[in-house]
Amino acid sequence: MTYSAPQYPMQPPPARKSNTTKIVLIVVGAVLTLCCAGAAVGGYAIYRTATTTLGPVQDTAETFLRDLESGSYDSAYNALCASTREAFSRERFGEIVTNRPRPSRHEITNTFVSSGNDGTRGNVTAQLRYADGSSDTHTFQLVREESGWKICGQPY
Repeated sequence: MTYSAPQYPMQPPPARKSNTTKIVLIVVGAVLTLCCAGAAVGGYAIYRTATTTLGPVQDTAETFLRDLESGSYDSAYNALCASTREAFSRERFGEIVTNRPRPSRHEITNTFVSSGNDGTRGNVTAQLRYADGSSDTHTFQLVREESGWKICGQPY
């Protein structure tokens, strides 16, 4: 008696698991990570550029306004550009400032800097509140001179 193994229909080998989904998810995750890192680096670069460019312009206007608010008119006059100091003597500037309502508070609402053939210029817009209760919006024009940023044009 011979024994033979039962004949079963031949089954195909088990299907190989595909790693396609896993690979796609890894690639998408890597791309998203790179995009987020790039956005963070770009955002930081924009922030640094804005603070190093706009900061000194805004600081000059802040100091000028604080000098006006505290009555330090000589210090405020020193913040004027050369052409404005030529147009307004120290005495004339003092007269103009004392004949206007004295600013008591301010809030800078906009700062803008541009560079061109005529040099680097800035504008700072501030909401001024005066001691008499009135308020006004004023845009200060600034120019970059050798000694730094200066208030130019109609100062106040």
